[in-house]
Amino acid sequence: MRRSPLLLAVLLLAACSPRSPSDEAEPAQPASAPALGDVCAALIPEGSLDDPPAVPGVGLPGSPGLRIVAFGDFGEQTNRNTGPQHEVARAIAAYHRDKPFDLGLTLGDNFYPAGLSSPTDPRWTSQWERLYSPLGIRVYAVLGNHDYKNAASPGAEIARSRRSATWCLPRPYFTFTAGAVQLFAVDTTPVDEPDRDPGGAMAAQRRWLDRALAASRARWKVVYGHHPVYSNGEHGGSAGEIPRVKDYLLPLLRKHKVDVYLSGHDHDLEALEPEDGIHFFVSGGAGRHLRDFERTGCQRWGTVGYGFAVLETDATGLSLKVSFVEPARRTAYRVAWGPEPVAKGAGSTCRVRSLESPR
Repeated sequence: MRRSPLLLAVLLLAACSPRSPSDEAEPAQPASAPALGDVCAALIPEGSLDDPPAVPGVGLPGSPGLRIVAFGDFGEQTNRNTGPQHEVARAIAAYHRDKPFDLGLTLGDNFYPAGLSSPTDPRWTSQWERLYSPLGIRVYAVLGNHDYKNAASPGAEIARSRRSATWCLPRPYFTFTAGAVQLFAVDTTPVDEPDRDPGGAMAAQRRWLDRALAASRARWKVVYGHHPVYSNGEHGGSAGEIPRVKDYLLPLLRKHKVDVYLSGHDHDLEALEPEDGIHFFVSGGAGRHLRDFERTGCQRWGTVGYGFAVLETDATGLSLKVSFVEPARRTAYRVAWGPEPVAKGAGSTCRVRSLESPR
């Protein structure tokens, strides 16, 4: 279910209206109109982990299909250049006017440099509600490593879900369905930084993910988290992978024939070669300063640039496509890569060749 063009126009114009300094105060009520197709409240109970709610009215036979925006590494600290975050947010809004999104995903590092201490911090207004709430969709978030740098931030970002009509981080990991797609949000920072997991939560998350993927009957399985399995960016290093995350996730992705693993963390946009039917994408260019690639191995496409990813199914749900979109100088946005079909069972020998090549 999507908003009417008139309502979309009103919401987007409201975001651009001049504001007085007094508007910086945290609003008493949610800062946006209720999002359509919202399942955030249904994700809060622990029982939702094994009984995933379904976003109503989207991506079903007879509907226009399903369209999802995904972006990461965006909440630039206010004493730095926040221009790129605003530029990408405007491009998302422009794309939404032409091709409306049904829901969104954040891929972590939601607020730099160290998350937010409170669900009422003024930056929620300036760097979330004003920029993304006018879209009128729920955006389902995951935590990044910078969100963990303040011990209070994970709890504050979860608590914000009860105050915002668009932000949703109901728990560190969760799952829900939207038409032919089931989405699995995972928490990867304590995987890559084990000292942040003194209570064994990551072992519990892995048992849940194994169980939830096995139970899924969705045509398309999409897992998303902050850290990549494979990346040519700074964090991927010369090997092009993040070893702890790879060891933790890749066996489950293979076992359950996951179609897409989507991440951020490296500040670039990448489509990597598929492996055992799993397609890997990095969308970490939504506002934080960019970083050069360390390598270009096993890369189908990539750019050290700002932008966001789009996932969409057709009206039948039989196809899933991924695009990368960048802000543009002469138009509001441009599709930089795609839409490319996600092919079930697709694979590449590039990583085998990389292992065999001389070091």
